[in-house]
Amino acid sequence: MTTTDQGHSPDLLAEQWGIPLATHAGGEKGRRFPDGTISLRADLGPINRRCTLAHELGHHAHDDHPTDNPTTQARNEHRADRWAAQLLIHPDAYREAETMFGPHPGAIAAHLGVTHHLLAVWRDTHERTTPS
Repeated sequence: MTTTDQGHSPDLLAEQWGIPLATHAGGEKGRRFPDGTISLRADLGPINRRCTLAHELGHHAHDDHPTDNPTTQARNEHRADRWAAQLLIHPDAYREAETMFGPHPGAIAAHLGVTHHLLAVWRDTHERTTPS
């Protein structure tokens, strides 16, 4: 499987939602601006770009705004990560990858076209919500 075979395309979703995309040099991987524009660091590889865009779309979906409150900021970041993981990782694709590679997170993440971080977020979410 390739990264376009599973989950949803963040680029297509951004287009459907009418969200302008831009790039920037250096600094943070991504940012959502008050006008709705999402900017991604120009040097991101395809997997980091895909996951960062999905994360920023999560902020858009929840109408998050920058805040100086560290508790609110942490909550918003975690919620955007969970949203991105759900967008990009389909449970059937995860099960298939785990069958192929065992529990090895690096191989599963590479197969699914996601970062190790988003895979860990997805696993944590599903471990907490999936009955045994």
